[in-house]
Amino acid sequence: MNPWREAWEASEEGVVLFDGERVRYLNPAAARLLDADARHAAGRPAAFVLRHHRLLELWRSGGAAVLTLHGRRVAVRAEGEVLFLRDETEAARTREALEQERRMLAHEFRTPVAGLASLLEVLATEPEPGEAREALELMRAEVERLARLLRGQGGERARPWRLEALRARLERFMPQARGVRWQADHLLDVDPDRVYQVLVNLVDNALRYGRPPVSVRTRPLEGGGVRLEVVDTGEELDDYERLFQPGRRGVHAAGVRGSGLGLALVRRLARSWGGEAYGRRLEEGNAFGVTVPPEGAREDDDAGSAG
Repeated sequence: MNPWREAWEASEEGVVLFDGERVRYLNPAAARLLDADARHAAGRPAAFVLRHHRLLELWRSGGAAVLTLHGRRVAVRAEGEVLFLRDETEAARTREALEQERRMLAHEFRTPVAGLASLLEVLATEPEPGEAREALELMRAEVERLARLLRGQGGERARPWRLEALRARLERFMPQARGVRWQADHLLDVDPDRVYQVLVNLVDNALRYGRPPVSVRTRPLEGGGVRLEVVDTGEELDDYERLFQPGRRGVHAAGVRGSGLGLALVRRLARSWGGEAYGRRLEEGNAFGVTVPPEGAREDDDAGSAG
C-alpha cells in the first residue's frame, strides 16, 4: 500500500478519488458518510456512488459546501479529481449547545440587570438613608445571586421557607409585578435562587403575553408534593407543551419582544430539583408552573425564610 493510501485509510476525513466519470478510490470515512461499500465502489460510475445532485455538481464544477448526507452535517470540498468530506455533525451540535447556553444566560440576566438599573436610578435621586440602604442591600443580594449563577452554584436543599419570602424581592426588581396576587401556603426546601429564577420567568411571561389579573399560587399534588404555578386569564392556547421548546413562541406573543427561552429555562430548573414544568388550561385561564416533589415541599405549619 502506498503511503498516501495508508494515510487516507486511517483518516477521519472522507476522500474520494475519480478517474473520469468513475470512482477510483473511496476511503472508509467517505464510505460511512456516503453510506457506500468501499470494497465495491472502485470502477463504479460516480453518480451511483455519490447519489446526491449537489455532490455531483461540486465534483464537476469544484468549490465547497455544507450538505446534509444521510442525517449527518458534512463539509464537502472538491479539488480537481478529489472530493473531501468532513463530518461536522458533532461540532455543529456543540456549537448549537454553546450558543443556546449563551442565549439562556443572556435571557436570565435581562430582568436582574433592568432591576439593578432601576435601583441605581433610585440612588441617583439621593433618597433617604433608609431607602438608600434598602436599595444597596437588594443590589448586593442580586449581584451575589448572579455570581452564584455564573459559578454554577445552587441546587442544594435549603431549610424550609415560604414562597411569599420572595415576593418583595420580585416586586422590587419587577415593579410591574406589584399587582400580582399571591396564594402561596406551602413550605419549600428547594434552592430559593432557582425558585426565584422560575418565578421571574413565569411572572414575566404572564404579564407580557397573558391577561390580568395574574396570580402566583401553590397547590398540593396527588401523592405528595406541590404545584407552584402562575395563572392569568388569557385565551386558551393551541399547544402548551410546544412553548417549552427553546425559541418557540405562541401566536399570542406576536408583536411582543421576547426570545422564546423563558419556559425552556423554567423546565430545566424544575428538572434540576426532580420536578417538572408544565402548561395547562384551567377554568379561570392559563397556568404555567412547576412541580416540587414531596421531599421538597410540605404544608406551611412552621414558616421559614428564603434568606
